[in-house]
Amino acid sequence: MKIQKSIQNKYTKYILGIFAILSIGIISYILFKYPQMGVADQGDFDRVMSSSGLSLLDSDKGNPDFKRFYQYIVTDYKININANTILVGIVSSSLGYLIIFINFICKIVGQGVFRTQYLAIAYAIIYISSIALILKNFNIKSNFKLSIIALLSAFVFMDGNYIVWFNSLYGEPMMLSTLLLFLAAFLYYIRCKYSEKDDKKIGFKIFLLYISAFMFLGSKMQVLTTLPFIIILLAKVLWDNRKVLEPKKLKWLMVFLIIIIIYPIQINIVNKNISKDTQYNSVFYGVLNGSKTPQQDLIDLGLNPDMACEAGKHAYLDASEYVKYVPRTPITEEEFYSKISNGKLAKFYLTHPKRLIEGMEYTAGKAFFTSTSLGKGYRYDSEEPIVKLNRFTTWSDFREDKLPKKLWFIISVFIAIFIVSIINFLRNKSNEEIKNKIVLLWGLMLIGAIQFPMPYVGNGQADTAKQLYLFNFVFDVLLFICLVYILFKLMDFIKKKVFLNNRIGAN
Repeated sequence: MKIQKSIQNKYTKYILGIFAILSIGIISYILFKYPQMGVADQGDFDRVMSSSGLSLLDSDKGNPDFKRFYQYIVTDYKININANTILVGIVSSSLGYLIIFINFICKIVGQGVFRTQYLAIAYAIIYISSIALILKNFNIKSNFKLSIIALLSAFVFMDGNYIVWFNSLYGEPMMLSTLLLFLAAFLYYIRCKYSEKDDKKIGFKIFLLYISAFMFLGSKMQVLTTLPFIIILLAKVLWDNRKVLEPKKLKWLMVFLIIIIIYPIQINIVNKNISKDTQYNSVFYGVLNGSKTPQQDLIDLGLNPDMACEAGKHAYLDASEYVKYVPRTPITEEEFYSKISNGKLAKFYLTHPKRLIEGMEYTAGKAFFTSTSLGKGYRYDSEEPIVKLNRFTTWSDFREDKLPKKLWFIISVFIAIFIVSIINFLRNKSNEEIKNKIVLLWGLMLIGAIQFPMPYVGNGQADTAKQLYLFNFVFDVLLFICLVYILFKLMDFIKKKVFLNNRIGAN
């Protein structure tokens, strides 16, 4: 039995090694083949630069032909590390930790320039390692099935329209990489706790899980909406191990849990100016956009109906394009920002369900797009901006062109997976390993589900496709699970049928 397990582990290492090599090759092809690809800045980079000790190169600042927004990628930045940037980086986002760490390495080796390619390599290490750990800790007994899952994982999750974002200062790749890290850490905990019955150093394994949750929740402001589900999963882990952990370790993990709760909340407080933009968009570019009764909508929100004159406008127009209520001005502060709240928005949509459904139908029409019209190449490589990426994008091209962008389709997938998982949960009441994996699946589904309405409810029709990035990734994971589940059930059925036929023939 031990020999058989040793052989299986040996083949598992080979399979995961091949997956890693294949993934490295795909990522290298997408990002580093000439001309190198990335994603241009649409105005998001300044916030990341200011909080992580980066600034434009002096040569770029004084260049009248320098174009950094929308059309061309900029990958080289000047490093400015000091105590203030480190402190700001710590409180701003977990992306800041990664950039500051790379900055320190650059300084140690005498490099004064930060390149987003370094960040892309760091993402690739986290991303590939996390998927490999997920495959390993899912504890798949059949090496043939593991090989199929590994190949499918490379095909779906190494898609160019995911990977190209790695070479940028956007928070999206940090969000995906740390989500995968969280899933990997959770499955590692489950395997050690229930499959191998290994309670040794369980506190350390839980700590790793908490670290990954901390990094994920701090990766981007929009992840705040996932906080309740992450906390429930982490609290369940503590509860399940309350009799195993030493009282001192349990106490420290509870303290860390409180820190994990506070961290993403304070990130949103630090970035309150961005929140003002989303508040403006959520009302004027969301609730009032196309509304037949804008004045009544404002009354229902507890706001001045006079603001209906700005219906259909977002927060990023020139000041001359607004009638009266220009974003961030004293009158708008008094009449709008001081009176609007997420609670009022939630109440509005709960009391106007038809409007919410219309908004969700609009959102569904923007789903499944992970490509972007932003430039992806250097200006000196192509005077004409490179907008379309054609490097390993078969999966995302299929998803964007073929999947129905309809609310009924999205809801159907969630319901189907939930029903099947409930059945499997009830069938495996005595199997803690399977039950915990299903609970993790439910947590992932809730993370994806809450991400779907938030772009429209929280930001109107502004940049919806980009803000569905995490939802699209989670939905890809769910579709992947569906495909693998159906494929393996079919394989098991055929195998059973062939076995029965052979047995009948032999008799």
